[in-house]
Amino acid sequence: MRAGTARIDITPTKSIAMEGMLRAHGSEGVHDPIFACALVMSNGEDLKQACAIVSVDVCGLVEAQTSAVRSTVAAEVGIPAEHIIIATKHIHSGPAARGEGAVEIEYARDLLGKLVQAIKAAAGNMKPVKAGCSSGREDTISQYRRLLDENGKVWMNWEPYPVGRVTPLGVIDPEVGVLKVVDMSGKVVCLLFNHAGHPNVLSGDNYLISAEYPGFAEKVLEQEFGGVAMFVNGAQGTMDIDGLGPRDWAEMERIGRKLAQAVSETARSIEPVEKVTLRCANVKYGLPARKVSDEQLAWAEEILKQTGGKIQPLADGVGDDFKAVLCKKLSAVQHLDIPTEQVCIALDDTAFISFPGEMYAEIGMHIKAASPFCRTYIFGLANGSVGYIPTRKAIGEGGYSEDVRRVDADAEDVAVEQSLSLLKQVYQS
Repeated sequence: MRAGTARIDITPTKSIAMEGMLRAHGSEGVHDPIFACALVMSNGEDLKQACAIVSVDVCGLVEAQTSAVRSTVAAEVGIPAEHIIIATKHIHSGPAARGEGAVEIEYARDLLGKLVQAIKAAAGNMKPVKAGCSSGREDTISQYRRLLDENGKVWMNWEPYPVGRVTPLGVIDPEVGVLKVVDMSGKVVCLLFNHAGHPNVLSGDNYLISAEYPGFAEKVLEQEFGGVAMFVNGAQGTMDIDGLGPRDWAEMERIGRKLAQAVSETARSIEPVEKVTLRCANVKYGLPARKVSDEQLAWAEEILKQTGGKIQPLADGVGDDFKAVLCKKLSAVQHLDIPTEQVCIALDDTAFISFPGEMYAEIGMHIKAASPFCRTYIFGLANGSVGYIPTRKAIGEGGYSEDVRRVDADAEDVAVEQSLSLLKQVYQS
């Protein structure tokens, strides 16, 4: 197998709107730089048989943006668009990169060009490598964030819930997946690691750009192993940091070190091999859009009369003002399925399967358990942004993510069916 990597700085050079929290104004500086990392792999020298994985230090990108990058790479580099995964890390202290607003449009345009550059650079320095994958465990930095009190009310773990009276409504996925790529002398080329979590240690009160705990973990790992370390988020829709714990830089570094430690322990156990077979495939389909009832729409209209459509900043979560605006938008498109694409990249008995949203951990674990591969890792928030994919059970219970979802309850079944079908297709190829 052949592989190459690249890292490009994508830190904004001026104040910019930030994404992940509802902030009152733009950024005030940079705490640490943010990056885009690319890994290109191929069975041989023909780039038409290659695949690319890109991890980006932003909260999210929409499908039109990632498609533009993938199409450009296909035309200028030769890597098929359907073999490319562009995964955002869901950083809540990064720039608003989805192209909304004048400053963001300028930044987003430059960012897409840099993502193309990163893939080109990685493809340009490919060399013979050995590779191996394994799983570890980190179960201390993420919590199951949906909590139920004794009165049947659902709380989020950042809300001032009644201490001692709540029960988590599910369990986390603690798996840490690691892909270790080394050159023929054994020198590390890339450590790609996958874990589900919300990079929002710093709340909406923070106005400094940062790569958050995944970026800090990458830095620690590169100091230990060399090469390029790149984090790819998982099915993290129900997993979060301790929202009532410290929300400062020291805590961000503590969590980053914990993740790096789990990755390091796993990476040291991997013995990369030379003969690795790479396979790729993709699938496109539609997810059912959320149906908005007349009652819900009437509620939204009443809220909009009070707010005039303005949304107030919040350090965590969203208010009724945000939900009302979203409800109005969703009502206009509820008859349209949401275009969705997944890409599967397999290395022998390990599969990486992308999903363009925040899949609930329960759904991700279901897919991983039912996959025909020995190891399966979900790459969330990749090649688009369809929002949260809750379970049918969670929608019945209610809560923050259920209130702001774009999909209907049947989305869970569709996502599982399509994921497993794609995994089976690649496994049998």
